[in-house]
Amino acid sequence: MQSAVFSTSSISPGPATLRTIVHPGWIESQITLQEPADEPGIRSALERLPDGGAEAVIGVDLFGTHAQISRMESSVRRAGIAAPVTAVVSTSPTGGGLQMAAASGIERTPLFLDGEIAGYVLEDAEARHCILGGLRPRDARASREEQTEDVFSSIEKTLALAGMGFEHVVRTWFYNDKILDWYAGFNGVRTGYFTRHGIRRMPASTGIGAPNPAGTALVAKAVAVRPADGGTRIRTVRSPLQCDAFAYGSAFCRALEVADSRSRTLYISGTASIEPGGKSARQGDPAGQIGLTMDVVRGILDEAGMKMEDVTRAIAYFRDPAHLPLWQDYCRLLPPLPHVSVGCHVCREDLLFEIELDVSRAHPAGRTE
Repeated sequence: MQSAVFSTSSISPGPATLRTIVHPGWIESQITLQEPADEPGIRSALERLPDGGAEAVIGVDLFGTHAQISRMESSVRRAGIAAPVTAVVSTSPTGGGLQMAAASGIERTPLFLDGEIAGYVLEDAEARHCILGGLRPRDARASREEQTEDVFSSIEKTLALAGMGFEHVVRTWFYNDKILDWYAGFNGVRTGYFTRHGIRRMPASTGIGAPNPAGTALVAKAVAVRPADGGTRIRTVRSPLQCDAFAYGSAFCRALEVADSRSRTLYISGTASIEPGGKSARQGDPAGQIGLTMDVVRGILDEAGMKMEDVTRAIAYFRDPAHLPLWQDYCRLLPPLPHVSVGCHVCREDLLFEIELDVSRAHPAGRTE
């Protein structure tokens, strides 16, 4: 197998990467800009897209302090990007940055919820794709569980506009404020929703503790894929070093692969230092948790026949920003990794590090350079 069609750029003024993946008839681009992610850097990244510029962007994620997010969002809008923005407040003034997804060579139909763009639907010969972002509850005064129900309802309503349902969701992100206070309640709502709607194939997912500028209990994102007959294939990929997350009450899969005739994309869920039986491992040892977590990631990559060189985007989450240098040291052992680092709470008190990754690899006959 061969790597996806990647181009890695040094986009001034900060460390940045652009990685592209070929799909049937169109090109997906993943852009990562570490701080400082300002307007010149954003415009420089847009110029490197295969076509379309700002109009090609279908989602933006911002990570940083309140002030950093405000500055980055202003830069995004001044650059002409209208796509939904998912903003996550970091506890660390260092790290952070911006990630953008773009689609070139394909029609991008916007989906509106309550008068705002909530996402886009794209359709090629092999599948319909829906990318949603910036989803938050309408009433920040409601209980956390009610806000969670509202977010799931918003995902469902927006997917319906695209002729899709939650059974087509392959990836979710939930950024929950004060997650340690109510993660069990969140999981109860999510599991109940999946049960009521007959969701059998769990999506890959990230559940992280971080506030958002709107002050709601959570903000969410989702990706859905509806294969055409004989088209795109979707399969769950196991984590050889861990048990199924559903075994301890979390409704998500460790990793999920979406494969079309040109390439395969592997969504690796938020992954932490959890042993095969489901317990937290290497407690109190941040370097040990980073090492074990990355061993788990490699196990998933091996299971899918992929490598670290195939990563298109990643996010590293830290409970204590003081542990960031340990991660930076570890990164010296890795190929260049397009990622941002975020200070936040992982979903357990004793977990200090978590990472999520998107990974893509072209089929040999589908590669063009």
